[in-house]
Amino acid sequence: MKFVNALGLVLGVIGGILAYLSLGPASGIFFIWATFIFTATGVALGGTKEAFKNLVVCGVLGVVLAWVASLIVLNIPLAPTLTLPVWAGIVVGATTSLLAVSANLSIFPAIPATVIGYASTFAYLLSTPGKLDDKVLLGMHMDNPLFVMVISFFVAAAFGLVSLNLTDKLAKPAAA
Repeated sequence: MKFVNALGLVLGVIGGILAYLSLGPASGIFFIWATFIFTATGVALGGTKEAFKNLVVCGVLGVVLAWVASLIVLNIPLAPTLTLPVWAGIVVGATTSLLAVSANLSIFPAIPATVIGYASTFAYLLSTPGKLDDKVLLGMHMDNPLFVMVISFFVAAAFGLVSLNLTDKLAKPAAA
């Protein structure tokens, strides 16, 4: 079977499973949109076990940096003085600088995965009403982005590796 056809078959099955899980038994525990984005990032990083390890480690760093940035914006009262856009811009600028220079540490080599973790955390916080709140950010519950985004990274890494392995097996020509 051609690689692209095998990939289409595998992604179709896995996409269906992810949709079922994210809308059913795992609703609120992980997000299908995040899982697809994270899986694609793992493939773009090389699609290897090492790439998916880097996806998780660097992605989690991005989640943590976005979480910290959110807490700083909410809890250091400079928005009334500077305006919220200026204060948030300073905090985001500082934390995204940390995001990039973290790649100097060998444990965080994949800047794209860190950026995806950071951006997807803010997407969750800013597009879901009531999430950019101290009770959510500091709570020990599944609304906290530290939990849901990290779970989504682990699910993405697992499904990404499974999908690539299955695709490789299906795409190999049958032995004569």
